[in-house]
Amino acid sequence: MGKPAENRFIYAIKFIACIFIVTTHARFNGPLWNIVFAIDHCCVPFFLAVSGRFLLYNRGMSNIYDTATIRHKTKNSLLRLLKITGVVYLVHLIFSFCFYMIKGSSVIEWLTMKFNLHEAFIFFVFNSGRFIYDGSYVYDHLWYLFVMIYVYILIYIFAPVLRKWYKALVGILLALLFFGELLQVYYPIRPFGVSINTWYMLRNWLFVGIPFVLIGILFNDYVYKVKDLSRMKAPAIIMTVGGIILSYVEFLIFGGDIYIYVGSIITTVGLLFLSECSSYNGWVLYTLGKRASSNIYFYHVLIIAVLDIMAQNGLISWSVMTFKPLLVMIICFVLFCIKPLIEYRKRNS
Repeated sequence: MGKPAENRFIYAIKFIACIFIVTTHARFNGPLWNIVFAIDHCCVPFFLAVSGRFLLYNRGMSNIYDTATIRHKTKNSLLRLLKITGVVYLVHLIFSFCFYMIKGSSVIEWLTMKFNLHEAFIFFVFNSGRFIYDGSYVYDHLWYLFVMIYVYILIYIFAPVLRKWYKALVGILLALLFFGELLQVYYPIRPFGVSINTWYMLRNWLFVGIPFVLIGILFNDYVYKVKDLSRMKAPAIIMTVGGIILSYVEFLIFGGDIYIYVGSIITTVGLLFLSECSSYNGWVLYTLGKRASSNIYFYHVLIIAVLDIMAQNGLISWSVMTFKPLLVMIICFVLFCIKPLIEYRKRNS
């Protein structure tokens, strides 16, 4: 039987991974940034795998992979995700609109720049494009939400054959992903008239979303079969540390244009095993991971954009922007972390 769904260790790791993402997007100078950037490559895959790990979770002893249960659980998760995505997307849309109106663009210019047939193609095929990012903020981090929507829909549709296909599908899609990355490095091609070196050609619902969510489902299945995972703690630590080191080596060899490293997969699986073998009794990282990390991920890009706009208009000095990663984390803490921490202490005092 698996652990209760409230896994404090996973929430703590989720918060730490979120900080890595913020630091990568805010950027700082120096060789340490390269290490952070390499580690960051396993963060979103880990989020995807955790979503798969708990998508079909059941506290009971029985296996839950019947079609009706899969569709019921997936539908509930999808509906929650659609509500979250709607709110987050609306906030970013309002920010973009205000940004371009202040710059002097007309409403028609903004609409035609952001919503046109080409951008629709990029969005619906690759989960990217100006539908979800533009010059008002420069990172298309919202791709994660739309990837999850796609994956949940596909799991719902293919629920009758999910367990028959998921192991083979993970292997096939990861093989295609790494083949595509080899093409990026050694033989660039232009499918759909878009260079394969463009980040979203491989970093999308098909090559990243599906395999890592299915890795989480596969891991969930494994946990049901193995009663005692305590013996896996040492191998899990070795996998996690080894995966991080390998990711950095791959970064040095291939650079940052490759999104998923082999080390990213090893680190993700290592963290999944470590989460089942380890306990975390603290409340701070657990609370921040559960109550704050999602909002930090969703909105930190807007904070970065506001700081950049203020610096460009002389409202803050560029010397202050040297500490941009720290500034972003402080603002995120004030906006998203203080309230959950206070509420937790009140409930448990």
